[in-house]
Amino acid sequence: MTFTTEGIVVRQTRYGDHGLVVNIYTRLEGMRPFMVRGGLKPGGKFRPSCFFPLSQVEISYARGKQHTGLPFLREAKLTYPYRAMYSDVRKSSVALFLSEVMSRFITQAEQDESFYGKIALALREFDSQDGHSAEFHLFFLLELSEALGFYPRMESPQAYFDLREGCFGCRPPLHADFLQGDLAAGLARLLDERSLKGNFPSLTLFPSALRFSLVQALTRYCQLQSGVEGNFKSLSVLRELFS
Repeated sequence: MTFTTEGIVVRQTRYGDHGLVVNIYTRLEGMRPFMVRGGLKPGGKFRPSCFFPLSQVEISYARGKQHTGLPFLREAKLTYPYRAMYSDVRKSSVALFLSEVMSRFITQAEQDESFYGKIALALREFDSQDGHSAEFHLFFLLELSEALGFYPRMESPQAYFDLREGCFGCRPPLHADFLQGDLAAGLARLLDERSLKGNFPSLTLFPSALRFSLVQALTRYCQLQSGVEGNFKSLSVLRELFS
């Protein structure tokens, strides 16, 4: 049986001489790995650009009768050719970070069309913006936390934010996983701006050093809430680029 759906490419892994295993976040079935025969073969049926990080594609794939093994991609075509995502070094670095974030945190093959639609549209807007998009990856992490069920709670902005409990408080918790000072205030401002202006407002709010610290903090928050361990390699790229 053949299925067709839209998807956002998250990562690819080489398989054999010319094959690929491609993880795609699909509108129909959530996160899924697919086998691509000849995906790296020169002159093959698949365009390499279809499998760049965050490429938005329409795919057709086939499953065996017993639904065993990886489904095979039969067709893949771009639904939105990005204008600057891969030519702008800042945007391409953010794209690598977001693809790593998605591959690490979105693990279950569950349909969530609302979340899919929001991030697909947001990525297109991020690609088309010439400026005022420096905080995009921060708002992306907040969107992800909401979709996964652990959006930060802010009954009232206070001096400390507990990364384990996901809420603000007037005293530091009895552990080291908390934000204070500029980081706690920065998170409160992000939550306020998102509440007032929508999920992905086009803003530049923070100096680069504070922005990177907030990216680290929100990534750590998502790790603590989801149980994902290990370092994020793409964070070092962002540090070099935005320092």
